[in-house]
Amino acid sequence: MQTKYFRINKQEYCHITDDTIFIINTKEVIRIPLEHELGEGWGVMSILNYLLFAFLFFYSAIAVTYYGVNFFKEPINYGALFLLLISFMRIKEGFLSSRTPTITRSRIKSVYFKTPPFSFPRLVIYFQGPEGKVVRKIIPVLYKKEALPILQEVGLLK
Repeated sequence: MQTKYFRINKQEYCHITDDTIFIINTKEVIRIPLEHELGEGWGVMSILNYLLFAFLFFYSAIAVTYYGVNFFKEPINYGALFLLLISFMRIKEGFLSSRTPTITRSRIKSVYFKTPPFSFPRLVIYFQGPEGKVVRKIIPVLYKKEALPILQEVGLLK
C-alpha cells in the first residue's frame, strides 16, 4: 500500500492514503488500525484527570468554608484554583477531541494547520464522528517543513 506520511513524534507517523488518514508507529504500513481501536493510555489519563479535578474541587470547597473571607490571603489557595482550572480545561478537551487512530477522508469537514508561538505545530481535523457529532482530532507535527508539502500534495490543505 502506497501512502504519504510525516512524523508526529519520534515513534509515530501519520499516513495519508486516498481514502484514509491513520496513525501507526512504523513507516511501513503493515495494517490499518480500526477506527475505534484505542490504546489503554487514554483511559488512565482520563481517570487521573477526573480524580485530580475532584480532589482540587473538594479542597477548594473545604478551604472556602474554613477560611471564609480570608480565602485569598493564603497563597496555596491560588495554586489550587489554578490547578483546578487547568484540570477542568483538560477534561473539557477530552470531551471535545477524538482519540481514534483512523479517520475516513469522506467524513472530514475541515482541516487547519496551526502553529502556536510557544508550542509544536499541529494539524486539527474536524470530522463526523459517531452519531453524526462533529469532533476533532489534534495531530501534533514534529517537523513543519516535512508535513506541509505532504498535506498540500494530498489536498488536505489549500
